[in-house]
Amino acid sequence: MKIKITHDVFNITNRLKHIDKDYFVLFNTKNQKYEVHNSCFTNTYCLTLPFNSLDSRAIDYVLKSQKVDEMIEAIESNNFKIEKSNNQIIEDRVKYQLKEIYDYSSKKVVGVDADAYKYKWC
Repeated sequence: MKIKITHDVFNITNRLKHIDKDYFVLFNTKNQKYEVHNSCFTNTYCLTLPFNSLDSRAIDYVLKSQKVDEMIEAIESNNFKIEKSNNQIIEDRVKYQLKEIYDYSSKKVVGVDADAYKYKWC
């Protein structure tokens, strides 16, 4: 069951309406959490507040959730840095291995030892 919150001690419901006039708050009795909804959508649910009480943290949480484009940009920027670092590690490893192969293959072999192709199993 969900209960619509119209008044609260810290006036959070009205402060949310200053952010967006279509916001309203419901209390979900099943999971004991507050939910923010927006009446301009057919599916009104926006988010569930991770707090047990309705206080100023709810305003900050809603404002932060509205900055989705900035969060996505920050995530993509971080992922790009990680990918660049991983690519650099792979490139360094490949350069090292190719140098080892080149150095080994460019050595002049004077003679091959007779035991070079024998393998001792024991």
